[in-house]
Amino acid sequence: MIYLFKLIKDKKMNIPKLSNNNQSIWLKMKSPFGQDQYIPRIIDITADHIQQYKQKSRRAKFCLFFLLTALLLLLLLCSILLPILLIKPKSPIIPVIITINCIYPNVETPMGRCVNILIDSNNCGSVGNVCPNNLSCSAGVCSNVPGIQLDKPITIWSSAINGSADDQMYNVTLPWYITLYNTTTNNVIVTSDGVLCLGGCSTSYTESSLPANVFPGATVLPYWDDLYIYPNTSQGIYYQSEGNSPNRKLIFEYYMSHYIEINQYYHFQLSFFENNPGVVQFKYFDATDQGDTCTIGVQASNNGPFIMYSYDQANSVLTNMTLTFDTNQGIYYRS
Repeated sequence: MIYLFKLIKDKKMNIPKLSNNNQSIWLKMKSPFGQDQYIPRIIDITADHIQQYKQKSRRAKFCLFFLLTALLLLLLLCSILLPILLIKPKSPIIPVIITINCIYPNVETPMGRCVNILIDSNNCGSVGNVCPNNLSCSAGVCSNVPGIQLDKPITIWSSAINGSADDQMYNVTLPWYITLYNTTTNNVIVTSDGVLCLGGCSTSYTESSLPANVFPGATVLPYWDDLYIYPNTSQGIYYQSEGNSPNRKLIFEYYMSHYIEINQYYHFQLSFFENNPGVVQFKYFDATDQGDTCTIGVQASNNGPFIMYSYDQANSVLTNMTLTFDTNQGIYYRS
């Protein structure tokens, strides 16, 4: 037991006054002599201190419990509200319907592409009809005759659509400009006799040595001869642009026979290069007479300059042969 004795001495204050005002501190008693006297009260503060400590402890526990409860409720509320707030409303998906107009003989595939069912060996005659054993597609029928090599050809003249052609000229507007010698244009003339002109042209089918008087402007002659396009086949003249600017390649493909010689095939390509103006390349897939009755070369005009590879020269054209003419340097390469 701890006891606290409080004794206050104050000369200015008399005991009775203190007793009157501080009875909680002073205890009035009779002395052995019968006199009133004041002695300090003995106060036991232990119980009160312990009680106060318990009250403070209870308050602290209550506050801690309240804070933990509030924190748990806050976390629960956040777990409910955050996903709702974070999920942004999605815009309604509006289907986009793309309409593809395929002009016959091009037919739309399930993948949304246009394919030429007259010459495409993977869609010969109808979409999905694949010619077996690497046969070509000729006029919509699988055949062992040569087929068109371009995968996305644009038709200049097609025998399956347009019929036969003999000594004809066709004007073509190109997707970009090509150059030969000092002539740059995006309009050319293609003939059914194996000639392409960047200027004035001719339907003359009688080949001659270069420079040829019948072609007044810049002219490309991959196989100048009396050629013929027979009906109901995949024969014709096609072209295609490949790649992206400034590295595009423009390819013309000729597939035809000789006049009154339906079983003779002449199949070749000529290519222009956007990043290499003045250069033209020939590639030969088939030439039945191997160049025996044709003229091959290029010329700037009927007065020259010109580069001639061959004129009625036997065995001058071989399968898969490539000729590259550089009109900037006046030379050609064979490979």
